Amino acid sequence: MTEQTVPSALVPRRLAGIAIDWVLCLLISSAFFPDPSYATEGVTGIERALLAGVPFATLAVWAVQHLLLVSTLGTTIGHRLMGVRVVREDGALAVGFGKAAIRTGLLALVIPAVVWGPDGRGLHDRLAGTRVVRVGGERTSS
Repeated sequence: MTEQTVPSALVPRRLAGIAIDWVLCLLISSAFFPDPSYATEGVTGIERALLAGVPFATLAVWAVQHLLLVSTLGTTIGHRLMGVRVVREDGALAVGFGKAAIRTGLLALVIPAVVWGPDGRGLHDRLAGTRVVRVGGERTSS
């Protein structure tokens, strides 16, 4: 079975993948782009590690990592850990910068990502001409 014929990956896997990516970006943002207005008194180390970054910097870090990893490897760190990847609808081997840019921009807007079709694909994937599939031999349904 080719990647083009494998149904979209299950929503929980996709959501877990993006959650993993977001946590990693929160850590990077807190470490490299600390928010000077973040009140550190009375917060735990975990809260500080995850929430002390500038929110826009967190989004920017997420967008850059998503764009670079999806366009070149077809998978982010969270996708990889959850066993899913992004493929092109037309069957090309690499997602490419253009389709990854469309997908990343729409994901950053959030709304296109939560509007799903009957096949389980988000509006962002439909507009970019991509789909998220499960890595491996077992078929999944959406």
